Order: sequence, then C-alpha cells, then structure tokens
Amino acid sequence: DIASAAEREADIARQFLTVARYTYDPETELYRHACDASREMFWCDKTTGQTPHAWGRAMGWYAMAIVETLDYLSPSEGRDAMVGILNRIYEVLPRYADPETGMWYQVLDAPGREGNYLEGTASAMFVYSLLRGVRMGVLDQSYLNAALTGWNGLLKHLVRIGKDGSVTLTKCCAVAGLGGDKNYRDGSFEYYISEPIRDNDAKGVGPFINACLEMERL
Repeated sequence: DIASAAEREADIARQFLTVARYTYDPETELYRHACDASREMFWCDKTTGQTPHAWGRAMGWYAMAIVETLDYLSPSEGRDAMVGILNRIYEVLPRYADPETGMWYQVLDAPGREGNYLEGTASAMFVYSLLRGVRMGVLDQSYLNAALTGWNGLLKHLVRIGKDGSVTLTKCCAVAGLGGDKNYRDGSFEYYISEPIRDNDAKGVGPFINACLEMERL
C-alpha cells in the first residue's frame, strides 16, 4: 500500500544518511572508508570510530549508489537530503583531483603523496556519477567541467586501445578491505597502496561503460 511504500523509501534514504553521518570527516570534507560505532576494531580511530583515510573507490560506490537510487524515490525530505549529500561530494571532489588529469587517487585524501596513484575504478565511478547527476538535474550544469576533465584524463592516461580495437582500463585496484589480520587490512595509507593493481577490474569496467553511455547521451 502507499503508506508502506513511503516507509520503505524513508528507510532507504535513512541508510544513506546514516553512512554520511558516521563516515563524514569535517577536516577534509570527504567520507571515510568505514566507521565502527563500537570503536573496537583495530583499524578505527577510538574517538570517531572512522578509518584513517578516505578510499577512492569507497566514495565512488557511495556517489554511484546515490544517483542510481534517486530514480526510484518519490519527492521527500530524505530524497532531498541525499541530493544535498551528492552536491556536497561534488563541491569538494575537484579539490582532490589531480590538477593535470582531473582524475582521483587511490587514497583520496592524500593527493600527490609519494606512492599514491591515479586509480581507474574510482575515477570512472566519479565521472559516471557526475555525468548522470547532471543529466538527472540533481547536479548543476556547472559541474560538467570537472566531469569532462576527468573523462578526458581517463581516456588519455588510463584507457589503452589495442590493435584489435579492444579497450583496456588500467591502474585498477584489485581489491581493498578492512579487518582480519592486524598486519594487513589496517586502513593505513601503506595498506591501500600495497594492494595489487590490475587491468580491467570489473569494479571499474562497469562504471567506465556507464560513463561511456552518459557521454553518448550528453
């Protein structure tokens, strides 16, 4: 019925707002990879519960999830709040992009730090979400410049075209997570840059294809 549908939509929006509330870092204005509300996990700050860094792909997933969910939500305060989060993300992200290529780093809040690298999956996610958000009208047209700069950076620096016409997305972090062995997935800068890098990871190819489709629409 209508009431239960509204309740379900409110719960969906509440999930997104909860993520924002617990992972937002006011110092960088980015969203950290995760938060442990119990403050017990070895990777978390014992005051905030947050991980030490904002990981590019984690924020990329968050931005993608917002734009892809908004289509299914009726007008409401919760939906408006999600649109507000998306706008704040894209107000801040250009500050963390590489000024030459417009792409984003594996460790998002440490741009240019030695060992950090421009990462394919996160960059594709941010470009796709930005293009889609502008098309939907939830992001202002003025954001297109950042999207096109990142898109052109991807094509020039991270996309390789083979002699047979095949397309390869390079510099993809294979996987990253938190927990388990204390000497491994500890959320440190050193951890994130130590994970294997490979071509055509599915977590980047999908967003890149979606970015291609958005560019065709544009």
